[in-house]
Amino acid sequence: LTLVQMYVSNVIRARCFVQRNAANRYLATIDEDGTSKDMDEVSAAVLSTDDKSAAFLDAFPLRSFGDVLGGESATGAPRATFIAWHCAVHEMKENSLRKFLAGRVAVDVTFHPPTYFPPWKGEEEFLLLLSAAGEVFGESFEYSRQWLSPCGREWALEFSAEIGSSRKRIEGIDLVKLDEEGRVSEFKVLARPPNAVAILKDEMMKKVPPRLAALKIKQAARSLFGGSARNE
Repeated sequence: LTLVQMYVSNVIRARCFVQRNAANRYLATIDEDGTSKDMDEVSAAVLSTDDKSAAFLDAFPLRSFGDVLGGESATGAPRATFIAWHCAVHEMKENSLRKFLAGRVAVDVTFHPPTYFPPWKGEEEFLLLLSAAGEVFGESFEYSRQWLSPCGREWALEFSAEIGSSRKRIEGIDLVKLDEEGRVSEFKVLARPPNAVAILKDEMMKKVPPRLAALKIKQAARSLFGGSARNE
């Protein structure tokens, strides 16, 4: 072997060693049911606003949430929002979405679903649609490969799930953008195959219209009498 080949070989071995050790450390935090023992601590840090929790989130390894690439320079709000998103997905309940994403979603967020061409606008509408999707997918929803921009303000999250009782498998990618304050400002979902997307649309139509109508009534009442959705 030439000196260059030996150098490259040693670098590859070193990287494999580091990755193996990191994987072993992470596996040591996994319970028998596949959940992370760190999730309670992470969730508590996400919900806290003190400096100690912020430092914890900045140091918490993003690869704890799976095959995550990038985000080398992600600190502060973008990193915390990424972690908060995974905490919300981990529980996938409406209350959890609001709890973990409070203050982390822009009021004028734009949501592009795979089932409609026109986008949806607004934080409340965004959370409503996500909670409905969470009910449709249930515990079958999971992320695989995930890519972050170096600063952590752009994400591409590959997912798969089963659609309700149909058990039809759907695959897709969540494309997410954060604003300068680290809040979700755009969320676009691309999904396949087409027949699975059609089934997803049918399932969502069973849940979304009545909830959306109720939301519009609340919004109209607030515009007349004042008040905040967060206090309802």
